[in-house]
Amino acid sequence: MTDRNRLPSIAGSLLALCLLAMPVSAQDLRLAAPTQMADSGFLRHILPRFKFKHRVVLVPVAPGVEAEIALIPGGSDGARVFADTRGTEYRVVLQSDDPGAAKFLDWLRSAPGKAAIESFPRDAPPAYTTTLAPVAVVKEVEIDGDAVLGSRLALRHCGRCHVVDKRNRMGGIGSTPSFAAMRGRPHWFDLFQKYWSENPHPSFTEVVGVTEPFSDTHLTHIAPVKVTLDEIDAITAFVETLEPLDLGRPIQFD
Repeated sequence: MTDRNRLPSIAGSLLALCLLAMPVSAQDLRLAAPTQMADSGFLRHILPRFKFKHRVVLVPVAPGVEAEIALIPGGSDGARVFADTRGTEYRVVLQSDDPGAAKFLDWLRSAPGKAAIESFPRDAPPAYTTTLAPVAVVKEVEIDGDAVLGSRLALRHCGRCHVVDKRNRMGGIGSTPSFAAMRGRPHWFDLFQKYWSENPHPSFTEVVGVTEPFSDTHLTHIAPVKVTLDEIDAITAFVETLEPLDLGRPIQFD
């Protein structure tokens, strides 16, 4: 090959090197993403589609490099957008108030964005899914009853059937769970707040202003228990102070 024929090839190589070395345009946004995600071709798959839709250019950079947007695995920051086949969730963290960054997050959550995510790779099972497991919402329970009063009421009203604490540890009925055992249940709060509505309690428990009072026409087979909603709150507050009894793992059935 003559030197003249080699010139276009050399010129093309130099041009490619120059393009790779070009700095990010002031109008472009940087996207910090995991290296393996970039290597897999996933970003080359979705970013042109986003650019075509919104005319916003996202330039991938390595994790830890300053960027307007970060796509991170796991954690609790940012917005959940998709997960891989192993169940690892990926979140988008906006690190700039640039409108283009918000557009990218909105696009990932849109129908076209989800379709782009789940169509990678082509001609193979999807590497990512946009169907995420629902997040459990833990509601904080505020217990403001009088625990001291609840301690007395629990022993008086409940101690004839349940072991309340060491004060009647040799009492109760063998077939009924102790307060400590019930305190160890995941939903113990609801259990005590609504105990009066669960058998056998309705047959002998009157909640003032809530249930029908016992009378000559509405009899009970044992001495009735008469409580108020405030007293139930007090009993619940007392139960909160008890150390839960560890009953081990739940019974497994085949």
